Amino acid sequence: MGSRVIGISHKTRYWQHYVFSHPPEGYRYSRMVDIPWHMTGIVSAFLWHTRYFFPVKRCDLFHTYNCIVANRHPWVIEVESYLPRYKPMREDHPLFRWGLRRLASDECRALFYTSEHTFRMNRDKLVAAGVDPAKMHVVYRAVEQYTRGEKDPGTFTILFAGNGFYRKGGIELLKAFQRLGRPEARLVIVSSLEVDWGVFPTDADRQWAERTIAADARITLHRGLPHHELLQRMRTADVFVSTTFADPFNNTILEAMGAQLPVIGSRISSLPEIVQHDRNGWLLEVEGRDSDSIADDIVLHLRRLMDDAALLLRMGDASLEVVREKFDIRVRNARLIELYGKALGD
Repeated sequence: MGSRVIGISHKTRYWQHYVFSHPPEGYRYSRMVDIPWHMTGIVSAFLWHTRYFFPVKRCDLFHTYNCIVANRHPWVIEVESYLPRYKPMREDHPLFRWGLRRLASDECRALFYTSEHTFRMNRDKLVAAGVDPAKMHVVYRAVEQYTRGEKDPGTFTILFAGNGFYRKGGIELLKAFQRLGRPEARLVIVSSLEVDWGVFPTDADRQWAERTIAADARITLHRGLPHHELLQRMRTADVFVSTTFADPFNNTILEAMGAQLPVIGSRISSLPEIVQHDRNGWLLEVEGRDSDSIADDIVLHLRRLMDDAALLLRMGDASLEVVREKFDIRVRNARLIELYGKALGD
């Protein structure tokens, strides 16, 4: 018997390129033919997150990311936030109800949540809509792993990466860096400094951030950096900091862990499943706290790492251990062999 074919819709994110380029044993991934609505300039959450695959290529099972499938064919859906992903559409809208019926249908063989947090966020509402809880599963993403790069022994490099600069705690890190009081510290920011969603800074905060970055020679800003270059920056940094206020699943933190970096993050959404507090970094409380107190907390933990080389090394090693335990491609693929087989009735 040849490989079973899993039809996919797109590979727009780096982690998707990685996992769909390394299929489970006995399977292969094949890009199906559909309309890439997100590239047409049409803004519609319904069109962006609904797939109809044209019957020009054969596959045994569709595997989409965040997208409801309209075809009368077996499919599974992988999701990082809520379903159906049709907001701001009203939940009583006929199309929203159609999406729920598709999830409850026999053609939808499984729902893969990228975290326990996402599972809990969706479960009760989907069960109430008729979706069988037995077909809901947590399947973690997988991330590549890297050896440490050569680091400058005379500097301590703090790395921040994420275009949603303010949502991901960029202001708090800038304040912490100013208060750190360590001349050997360097801050590398990979970000377009955009305001996206969740956190909306004042004009004064945005102007302060731009001035602060421009005025400090120890801060390097990359407004655009190819992903492979970001990964190399991770290999040569000392710590990754992202005390994000809103993130369904922070993949950049996971990539930093794959590069053996300790992480200073925040205790929100799925992050406690990624960063293990006191093992490979720290999760700071950010909800209900003011910006200055979060910045002071970041300073405290940065100083701990700077003053204790053994702790820095141990936490970096632990990041790789966590990746190998939960986010290794072999771990993900072993789970998918089980779940794909079940979805296909093997």
